[in-house]
Amino acid sequence: MCSIGYGSNKKTRHMMPNGLRRLVVSNTRDVDLLLMHNNTFAAEIAANVSSKKRIAILEK
Repeated sequence: MCSIGYGSNKKTRHMMPNGLRRLVVSNTRDVDLLLMHNNTFAAEIAANVSSKKRIAILEK
C-alpha cells in the first residue's frame, strides 16, 4: 500500500482554535459577504492590501 502522507480531518481542516473558519478579505465587498456568514467565518486581511484599504475594511 502506498502512504500519501499526514493530513488533517476534512471537517476541521481550515478551522482556527476558536472554531471559526478563516476568510481572506481583500476589499470591502468581501466584508459584506462575511457579514452574512459571521457565525462561521472570521476575517483575515490579505497581506497585499494597502493601508488606505485596510482602514476602510476595519471601519466597515
